[in-house]
Amino acid sequence: MFFHRKAKKEKKEGPFYPEENSLVAYVQSNKGSLFKSYFRKGYDFRANYGQEGAPIVLDKELLGNSFEDRVFIHAEFDENYKLKSYKIDKGRFLTPEEYEELLKSKEEKEK
Repeated sequence: MFFHRKAKKEKKEGPFYPEENSLVAYVQSNKGSLFKSYFRKGYDFRANYGQEGAPIVLDKELLGNSFEDRVFIHAEFDENYKLKSYKIDKGRFLTPEEYEELLKSKEEKEK
């Protein structure tokens, strides 16, 4: 009897993509700046001791070319870094493919 392994799928946690000991997010601000942000487990996340809500929280502010070009990210995770909820202000999350396309078109415009 033969057993077939299922092909490994790239796990996706909402807008966050796991990579080694980090979660990666691709973001575009409302002003057009592009971000590829690595959030390291145990460093960028904070424990939510004795408070209501998720046990692990991520609060980050990404700065673009100017002070007005900012993106705010708030995400809540369980103990195993499984996404429970997230919120983004002044921007939007992208897929890796969208990010690469926008980055390529931005580089072509600058030439």
